[in-house]
Amino acid sequence: MYIDFDFIKNSLPIIVHKIPITLLLTVVSFVIALVFGTIFAYVNYKKVKVASKAIRVYMSIIRGTPIILQIYVIYNVTPKLLEGLFDALGIGVNIYNIDPIWYAFFALSLAATVSASEAIRAGLLSIDKGQFEAGLSVGLSERKVLFDVVFPQAFTNAFPVLGNVLVDLIKSTSLAFMMSVVEITAQAKILGGEVLRYFESYLCVFIIYIFLIKAVEIINSIIESRISTYKLGTAHR
Repeated sequence: MYIDFDFIKNSLPIIVHKIPITLLLTVVSFVIALVFGTIFAYVNYKKVKVASKAIRVYMSIIRGTPIILQIYVIYNVTPKLLEGLFDALGIGVNIYNIDPIWYAFFALSLAATVSASEAIRAGLLSIDKGQFEAGLSVGLSERKVLFDVVFPQAFTNAFPVLGNVLVDLIKSTSLAFMMSVVEITAQAKILGGEVLRYFESYLCVFIIYIFLIKAVEIINSIIESRISTYKLGTAHR
């Protein structure tokens, strides 16, 4: 098979130019997942009756459906639902003028929220409940104990899994082209389609993803190492 290296050399810089879009999709979706994952984890941890059941249903649905199907539903059904809602409320907004990247943020954060929630909940369960009671006994408010004692430890314990969630999100951004978002995979598809050199264009994407994920893994390893050092130092106090 003939490989057009000139095409790769010319296309790689163009595809690299879309890395900021891929990173934006990753970071925003991860932040959304982290916020809602924390809320869901705490609700499940406290076993709030109605809310925890609703969250478990949500998590079951997300786990039981392919992400491609979730993207299809969000990108094709949500605009119609919003259009009907806005028309009923008399809000004059053209739903179809909304930047598709917002749908991508929503779609990509769905599965990530489930994974983040489970990781943080496991982190919460790993903390001795006596620490919470001790904080209350010395006069700290419940909110103060949560944000100064419980959550910092929970996030520290959950960090390795959250790092994996971030890596999975980077890979999942390749599906954003289904929502008309031009990130690195979509750009490669466009360039490959112009001259029918799909192998070379996707090879460029393969190389970029390897570097991106390796960079994230290195950063995660450095942070994990520092967390382990901190835990070891704390344990010897």
